[in-house]
Amino acid sequence: MAWGTGASWRRDTRPGVLVIMFGLAVVGFGALWAMILLLPSLISLDHTLSSAIRSLAQPTLDSIAVAFTTFGGFAIMASLTVGVCAWLLWRGLRPEAALFAGTMTLGPALGELVKALAGRERPPIEFARIVPPTNLSFPSGHALAAFLFFGTLVFLLFTVDETLSLRKKAFVSAVCVLIAVAISMSRVYLGVHYLADVVGGWLLGGAVMTFTVGLYVSVTSGRTSGR
Repeated sequence: MAWGTGASWRRDTRPGVLVIMFGLAVVGFGALWAMILLLPSLISLDHTLSSAIRSLAQPTLDSIAVAFTTFGGFAIMASLTVGVCAWLLWRGLRPEAALFAGTMTLGPALGELVKALAGRERPPIEFARIVPPTNLSFPSGHALAAFLFFGTLVFLLFTVDETLSLRKKAFVSAVCVLIAVAISMSRVYLGVHYLADVVGGWLLGGAVMTFTVGLYVSVTSGRTSGR
């Protein structure tokens, strides 16, 4: 089923939904980017909320936050991505493997480009409870990667997997969301990002994921309709 025909848009609502979601994510991300650069009141609010999150500090939470931030780092995320793609290829799911690899490649690359363009500095070094990265702050790479990895995983869980019940899929999805949020918020708690950096990572992740999922739906729609 091709997206280009009027009939396909009437029969399949996914393209329209994805376009709306993509637009909302792009507009939201652009607005946030502009506000943290141009609106002192929002910058002050961002600093205040980030400080409130950092103020929750205690040894147990420190250990938990370090564990999540390590889990969301490049080495582990890259290894998990390779593992998921290899598993999908082993199952003969090439479009799904391409979706996962493409999303996890495009998103972080775009995130690094935006960091360079935005030029936002990280919180002062005295706030950091871990060794702060040397690159810039907006958007958070950890938040972006976690959103894309676990978001795509949930999408494929509902799209491809036919063995789990809806209740089990909902449970796994909830766990994925919690892990992604924990990874993201650990960056604010540990003092190496502001809250707006994390929200920016999520919004950029939403834009990237709706784009790559849209390509996936376009490529696989004929296969799906032929089942």
